[in-house]
Amino acid sequence: MRRGYIALALMCATANAVAAPSVTPSKVMTYKDWAVGCDNGLSCQAVALMPEGLPEGSLTIVAVRAEGVNGAFKIDMSGVPTKSDRFRVLIDGKVVHTGTTRVSSETFKVTGADAMKLARAMVKGKKLRLIDGAGSVLGNASLFGSAAAFRFADATQGRTGSRGAIVAVGPKMATAKKAALPVINLKRIKPSTMLPDAGALVALSESSPCAAERFGPTEDSAYSLGSGTNGPQVLVLLNCGSGAYNFSSGIYTGQRDAKGKWNFEPAKFDYGAAGFSADSKIPLLVNADWDADNQTISSYSKGRGIGDCGASETFVWDGNMFRLTSATVMEECRGSLDWIPIWRSEVRLID
Repeated sequence: MRRGYIALALMCATANAVAAPSVTPSKVMTYKDWAVGCDNGLSCQAVALMPEGLPEGSLTIVAVRAEGVNGAFKIDMSGVPTKSDRFRVLIDGKVVHTGTTRVSSETFKVTGADAMKLARAMVKGKKLRLIDGAGSVLGNASLFGSAAAFRFADATQGRTGSRGAIVAVGPKMATAKKAALPVINLKRIKPSTMLPDAGALVALSESSPCAAERFGPTEDSAYSLGSGTNGPQVLVLLNCGSGAYNFSSGIYTGQRDAKGKWNFEPAKFDYGAAGFSADSKIPLLVNADWDADNQTISSYSKGRGIGDCGASETFVWDGNMFRLTSATVMEECRGSLDWIPIWRSEVRLID
C-alpha cells in the first residue's frame, strides 16, 4: 500500500494521458527516520517520521528551506498543547534553543538564523525533545537520518561546500541554485448552463470501463468548461469505484455538436491521472474536486485512513487538456500529515 501505491498514483499509465517531458516531478528520499524532497523550483522540505505504531508523545518536525541564497528557512514542531508561553528544544539532553509561543499552542516555530542553528545541532544528535517553560514534555523525535536528509537538500539547492550549507559546510561564500518555475498563461473560461442531461451521463457510464466498478448508489457530476472552438465543453466525473476512504472518478470531457448531441472522450492530462490501476483505459483521479474559480481539478489519494501517506495533484484546464500545477507526496505511512511538495508552477488566468 505504501511505496507501490504512491508510485502508482503518480505514474502516467494511459494512452489518454499525454506525457510532457517538461513535467517531471521530483523524487522523495527516505533516510532512516526522515524523509526529504525538493520541488522543481528547488524549495526543499525535510520531515521527521514517527516510529511504527505512532506511539503517544511523538513529535512532528517539518523543516522548509526556500530556494536561493537568501531563501527563508523555518522549522515547525508540533506536539501536545503547552500551558506555558515558552518552550525549549533539547538534543541528547542539552538545551540548544529557547523560544516563545502562545499558551495552549501545539505548534512551535523557529525561523531564520535560529532555524539554521537548530538544524546544524539536529544533524549531530540522536534525539530531540521539546519541553515547555514548566518542564512538561511536549514531544520527542528521532534525529537518525536527519543529517542525510539535510545533506540531500544542501546538494539539491547547490549549497554544498559553502557557508550557507546545513551539513556540507565549506569555506565558499553562500551559494544556491535558481530554477525558474513553469508559467502557464491561460484564458479564463466563462462557464455556461449548457450541460449534458441524465440520459447522456447514463449512456456514458454504461459504455465506460467504470461500469464494472460501480456498486450501490452512484453519483456522477458534470461541470461547464465554457465554449471551445467547436461549441460548449464539459468536464464529467464518472463514479469509478470507492473504498473506505478513497473515491475514484473516471475523468471525461464532452463536446456538444451542432445538433445538440454530447460526445465524450477520456480527458487528456500532461501527467499522471493513473488512479489505482496501471491497466486503466481512462484517466482516474482519487477524491477528485473541481474548482470552477481557478479552473482546476485536484486529486487526493490517501494511503490509509488517517492521511499520513499518499499523493495529491492539482491540474488546470487549458482549453484542451489538464496540466499539472502542483503535486505533493508522502511515501512513508509513519505519522506525518505534511506531504512533501515535488512540483509547482505559476498559473496566470487572463480575462
